Amino acid sequence: MDNRVRRIGVIVPPGNVAVEREFPLYLPPGIVLNHNRLSRPDSQQTPESILAMNESLEQTARDLSQAYPDVIAYVCTGGSFLEGPGNEGEPARRIREATGIPGISTSIAVVEALRMLSIHKVLLVGPYPHDIMRAEVVFLEHYGFVVPRYETFECMTSEANRALSSEQIAQRVIDSRAVIAECDGVFVSCTNILVMDQIERLEHELGKPVVTSNQATLWAALRDMRIDSRSLGGGHLFEMYGYRE
Repeated sequence: MDNRVRRIGVIVPPGNVAVEREFPLYLPPGIVLNHNRLSRPDSQQTPESILAMNESLEQTARDLSQAYPDVIAYVCTGGSFLEGPGNEGEPARRIREATGIPGISTSIAVVEALRMLSIHKVLLVGPYPHDIMRAEVVFLEHYGFVVPRYETFECMTSEANRALSSEQIAQRVIDSRAVIAECDGVFVSCTNILVMDQIERLEHELGKPVVTSNQATLWAALRDMRIDSRSLGGGHLFEMYGYRE
């Protein structure tokens, strides 16, 4: 064994335990992950607590850059869209300026994924309190998407997020089948919930594409590195748009 591999740098909130579970399951051989965590005052799901993490972004990215990843992904949905409409790409820009390494922001990756799959009208599903869910609707509408309804588990802390199973999340999506029938697809938001293992099942049962925060972020990183994600099992997004010349 040696270290002649390609690397994806991953920056996550301190309480995020989902990314390290999901990302490795959808990587081809020869691609590895290196992680670093932001600082945060507490685990409350409030805009103030989430945005406070961004104060440590540059130092977190500089430390991670010593692993020499090809790209560095800021893997947090709320930490980018809560910056306000039009500022969702700021984490990626700050990473690039601090390290010279290309940066990826989850919220922008989601926008790109929804557009790639021709999803205009979308059901939003997430774990956040209602104030954050409403802010997320504003973010999606800013980029031209229509959100007829959102579903939330109203989790107040990171610990509450991690208590959700992927089966619970999938069931909430399926329970919204009537709304989804009038939509082009589904977006399941938040990088600190497990749901990627349900994507293919949901797409089969609903007949509509499904995008999740972790799926979109990893897809964007692999595309940036020009790595083929087809046949990795990440749903329509990976299979249909998993390679870029």
